[in-house]
Amino acid sequence: MPDRPQVVLISSYDDPMVEERAALEGIDCDLVCAPVSSQGEIFEAIKEATVVLNYQFDIPREMLDQMDNCKLMIRYGHGYDTVDLKAATDNGVMVTNIAGATSEEVSNHALALILACARDIKRKDRAMTEGNWIGNDSRSVARRIYGETLGVIGMGNIGRATARKGVALGMNVLVYDPYVGPWLATEYKVEFVDDVETIFSESDYISLHTPLNPETHHIVNSDTLALMKPDAYVINTARGPVVDEDALLAALEDKKIAGAALDVFEQEPPDPANPLLHMENVIVTPHIAGSSEIGWTTICRRAGEEAARALRGERPNVVVNPEVLPKLGL
Repeated sequence: MPDRPQVVLISSYDDPMVEERAALEGIDCDLVCAPVSSQGEIFEAIKEATVVLNYQFDIPREMLDQMDNCKLMIRYGHGYDTVDLKAATDNGVMVTNIAGATSEEVSNHALALILACARDIKRKDRAMTEGNWIGNDSRSVARRIYGETLGVIGMGNIGRATARKGVALGMNVLVYDPYVGPWLATEYKVEFVDDVETIFSESDYISLHTPLNPETHHIVNSDTLALMKPDAYVINTARGPVVDEDALLAALEDKKIAGAALDVFEQEPPDPANPLLHMENVIVTPHIAGSSEIGWTTICRRAGEEAARALRGERPNVVVNPEVLPKLGL
């Protein structure tokens, strides 16, 4: 067992950890960055850690069962599906994410994709760069947005920001989220629906903002896609496996829906041969929805602050497996 608590960042590169070091200043601990590229390297780096700072790597039960010193696992960003939550709870490890740090960035990206779909930006840009001036002949193609229906699945920090921006554009916003209070309907001027099928059948644009878990895995599938309007779009800035890509591809090829915009994929990076990357009615970006310089700085600083709380014996601000707290006396 180390003489002092270890705070270990696992990353694909050597990070100076400027914000994290500032947040942990004055706390007696060893703070190290461990560049890793395999599961074996990950375990060697974190096996004695008290706090693990994790950009993106998978942490399975096999690792957690052998991490006797670990108190806290911090996932940078919103998603925490790479950590086995049940195993973390069984081993007395709190798991936190940095919820809300880049809600504006992700919601802006979702909105940009919605607007790009509505205004047919991809095809128009491609036509222009290939020397084809369409001009006024394309007036009937682009859509208005105002008065159309935006369906938001998941009303957490990002979903709320997206709903707010949709309302500001004059859209009718429908929301499905069985885990939030109905008072949000009044606060955000949206309409909550009781089942996800209503979102799929009534929306012109469906924007996904759920975590990835067994309940949301492939929530977009052949059955839900079959409910959609033929001129509707799916926008995913959440997690790739929320969408069944085979079912989505089939719906697009059969012209059951108008198109899609994807920032995340079931496999990342996606296979270059993935047909979704090469369709003119699918807009793709490389999992950058949460990206901005200030957003990343905020994530790093808050990760350091959560680590500091854990080392002081305090409860972190966000614990995504709160059932572990009684085990820790917090």
